[in-house]
Amino acid sequence: MREAKSLREQVLRSSLLVAVVVGGVAFARTLLDAINLEAWRIAGGTVVLYGGFVILLFAKRLPYRARALGFLGLLYVVGVWSLLMAGYLAAPVLILACQSVLASVLFQRRVTLIVLCLNLVTLLAVGAVLSAGLMVVETTTFYDPAGFMNWIRVATIFAVFCGIAVVSVDVVTNHLNQSLRDQAELIENLKGAMQLSDAAESQRRAAESRLREAHHKDEG
Repeated sequence: MREAKSLREQVLRSSLLVAVVVGGVAFARTLLDAINLEAWRIAGGTVVLYGGFVILLFAKRLPYRARALGFLGLLYVVGVWSLLMAGYLAAPVLILACQSVLASVLFQRRVTLIVLCLNLVTLLAVGAVLSAGLMVVETTTFYDPAGFMNWIRVATIFAVFCGIAVVSVDVVTNHLNQSLRDQAELIENLKGAMQLSDAAESQRRAAESRLREAHHKDEG
């Protein structure tokens, strides 16, 4: 189990590094576009969210669970915030899909199902808000955000592809955990066998010693 935890921590560190380094390019471009368009809410939100990723990357003293939940939470906020503020469907949906897959790696099945269901409900809720005209955003995507049926289509595509990825990762993770458990059990059995062997050897030596002592007494 230590190996599984170490693997998850490594995935978390690598994912945070990718979010800060590679995602920094996207954040920088978004910030520049927001400043040029004088969209100060988007600019401020970009700075705050990117700062959150940077803090999590270097906050190595935080417990693993806190960092992992913080990372998943930030990805969720980025996805939802992008849908509501910028209106780009492709990138935010991809972010939410990646978040769901990461949840299956960083945590166990229960958290994964919660995250996946939350993202599906969120997509439909955002679609309802935009299609009802409660918020208006510009979009350069193929899908018109004003049509709720398009959001159902997006949520369906998200569920299919993300579900396949999550199930695949879950199967691989379970096999890995089972392999690690079997390995740990084998090591414990070997240790037990070695201890029994040592005990048997000690008993044999003690018996031989008693036999020699008895033999000496008989000769005496």
